Amino acid sequence: MKRLAMAATFALALSLGGVSPAVALADDSSTADETVVQAAGNGDTESPGTEDPPTDPGDDAADPGDDGTPTEPGDGEESTDPGGDENAADPGDGEESADPDEGTDEPTEDSTPIDASFSLDQSTMPVDEAAEAIPYTITGLKAGDTVTAGPGENGSITVDSDGTFNGELRGNTEIKVGDVLDVTVTVARDGQESKTFTGSVEITENQDDADASVSVDPQSQGIDSYLDNGVDITVSDCEPGEDVTVTIVRKGEDTNIWEDTKTAGDDGSVSTSFMPGTGGDGWIGDFVVSAECGDTSAETTYSVTENDDGSDADLSVTPQSQKLADFLENGVNITLVNCHVDSEVKFQVSSAKDPDTVIWEESQEAGEDAAGSVQFLPDGDGGTAWVGDFNVVATCGDKSAETTFTVTDDGSVVDPKLSISPETISGEDFIDRDQGVQLMVNKCVPDADVHFEVWSEGKEEKLYEQTATANEEGAAGIHVYGLGDDPAYYVGTYQVFADCMDVSRSGEFVVTGGDGGDSGEAGGSGGGSSMPRTGAELTGLTAGALLILGGGAAIGLARRKNKS
Repeated sequence: MKRLAMAATFALALSLGGVSPAVALADDSSTADETVVQAAGNGDTESPGTEDPPTDPGDDAADPGDDGTPTEPGDGEESTDPGGDENAADPGDGEESADPDEGTDEPTEDSTPIDASFSLDQSTMPVDEAAEAIPYTITGLKAGDTVTAGPGENGSITVDSDGTFNGELRGNTEIKVGDVLDVTVTVARDGQESKTFTGSVEITENQDDADASVSVDPQSQGIDSYLDNGVDITVSDCEPGEDVTVTIVRKGEDTNIWEDTKTAGDDGSVSTSFMPGTGGDGWIGDFVVSAECGDTSAETTYSVTENDDGSDADLSVTPQSQKLADFLENGVNITLVNCHVDSEVKFQVSSAKDPDTVIWEESQEAGEDAAGSVQFLPDGDGGTAWVGDFNVVATCGDKSAETTFTVTDDGSVVDPKLSISPETISGEDFIDRDQGVQLMVNKCVPDADVHFEVWSEGKEEKLYEQTATANEEGAAGIHVYGLGDDPAYYVGTYQVFADCMDVSRSGEFVVTGGDGGDSGEAGGSGGGSSMPRTGAELTGLTAGALLILGGGAAIGLARRKNKS
């Protein structure tokens, strides 16, 4: 054996050196010839017995002096047998004559490396769904790629287009709840090294086919709590990732007053809240909450009651008793609590002597503290007329409350009284300076100035004014009469105003037509045979007596209007 191996080596060396195999093996036995063929086969060289004529450089090494037939090693008939080893290399080619593409992992020009990604569509699946099919997704594939996934009975699948491939593992009927199924996916591409991806699916219990359920917390509450906190809503038993729509309507109505849409989580539930914000008592009543997810729906109800704790509204007035001077300057503060947020609160004040006559009222909206607060400040004249007891009523939705306050007279408030005598006088008597009309103010402050004014009807024009000083009893007055000779000039109604210490009083007197004159308007046109006196006459009297004044200006105005 050693000798034969050496002979084979020697023959191969001759072939590589360009020496004709026939010459090299001329003296060898048939046994050596067989060894040479076996060695060539082991070297992956082409068999000398191929059908095609030799074209390799080793073939050209044949003796050019032959008759044109190349000399083969061994028996010529056997070496030209077309049934020889097709994989045997030509002795002259050696190993370099092998196909350069054969047995290599180098990429071809038409293939690119695999750059794919893999994901399982669900990480947890109910046992029945997983036994039917486990979906998965691979991206970045090329047409012609082969995908093999397991466990399952799908086998290998050839991808027919570039891009994303959606596959399913089927036939895993032996899985049970609690199993963690390991998934392996291999991607193969011609001329490229294959890639293998792994993942796992947790097998869970089958989901019930029950409809969705919805709950509201709290299901009943008072209006104040509802306006402040609203309600919390929870929807369950929907599909994970499914849109869930929640609506609220008033019971017995179809119009949505609120709507919200959210996506169900992994547990198939969503939570949301409804805050009414404003609306006050309008939210009292029953409401229906509906939830829809997929083909299922559910509904429930909740109620908003009138009172949170059954307590009534509480009304207070500050101060409940005070002196007249303080009341006229500061009034009173009125507050109602335990109302409803954003509800209208109405306040009214009336005298205890006449509770059905409202002398003041005001409305406002209750704040977030469910309370309303106002100030009642008297304005205008009134003086000691405000002395006494008063009723206060406040209402808020279905709630109401009453209370009182008192104003006392401490003598510090000036409350003058105006008297007019007579209130009706004939024109002839009015132009009689011994009669005329007396204007008197009482209950003023001693030595205070009292200012009188006489105006035409409707206070269109000031006809006369005069200031008098009050005596020790706080009284002051004037005597008004006409200076003209014709009483018709003065027929009509006159308005009188008297001010004492910034407190004003008013009244009126009427001059009627007399026997010697025609009817006319005060200060209006009329006939007269004599010119009026000018200026005014003043006669001083003892203390307490009236100051007697006549108004020449009024007569002059009447004369000018008559001539025009």
